[in-house]
Amino acid sequence: MNSLGWNCRGLGNPWSVRALHDLVRYLDPKIVFLSETKVRQRRMERIKERIGLANGLFVPCQGRSGGLALLWSREINLEIQSYGSYHIDAVVTEESSNFKWRLTGFYGHPQTHMRQKSWDLLAYLKSQSQLPWFCYGDFNEILSMEEKSGGVARCQSQMDKFRGVVNLCGFKDLGYLGTDFTWCNMQSGDNRMYLRLDRAFATSDWIDKFGEVRVNHLVDSTSDHCVMFVADSRIPKQPRARRFHFEAMWTKNEACTDIIESA
Repeated sequence: MNSLGWNCRGLGNPWSVRALHDLVRYLDPKIVFLSETKVRQRRMERIKERIGLANGLFVPCQGRSGGLALLWSREINLEIQSYGSYHIDAVVTEESSNFKWRLTGFYGHPQTHMRQKSWDLLAYLKSQSQLPWFCYGDFNEILSMEEKSGGVARCQSQMDKFRGVVNLCGFKDLGYLGTDFTWCNMQSGDNRMYLRLDRAFATSDWIDKFGEVRVNHLVDSTSDHCVMFVADSRIPKQPRARRFHFEAMWTKNEACTDIIESA
């Protein structure tokens, strides 16, 4: 079970598309869930073709925000059950055993006063199926103050409501390997803040089937969110980057000194 989840913060940026392409190439996920794609369906179709995954469902952005995508490889037997601006829900059937399980890519509402609607949606999804359930994405909320560094204290009632729906759904946190936080506000000094907004949950019966799965937090420079790579095997080592060589001819460019100083 190899899956990738990422709040990519917009795929209109070619650097983000290149980063996604490289992630799929090196990690070989069979399922990819993306939030905040910020692109329309036609562009998402082109991105799907570029990264080499055969199938996909796209929820287009609204204005300049939002947008979801679920992509999966040809060998995955996946059937979409429902989707909207904040979730994509599907059933996966394992070809070898005919074992059926549920996969939900989730995006919590970015506005605090609207977040209860996200928890109502999760509760509704819970009522729709009794299959073993795996749910991951950017929930835009934390469960405790231990999942936060910097900034003002989080409202306790916000965290309690999130914890309440997690318990209602029967979810267990799958934990993680890597950095403790998955999001940074990219500010400097005392204003810098880190949160664990991105995570993977599963029900006990799903964990019984896929007990060896691990969630890896991978830092990517094109987004303020980490990539989540969920896999039952070790992350393959990426090939060593080509060594940088300075070219003496660059010094003849009038802007060379300014560029070096700026960097």
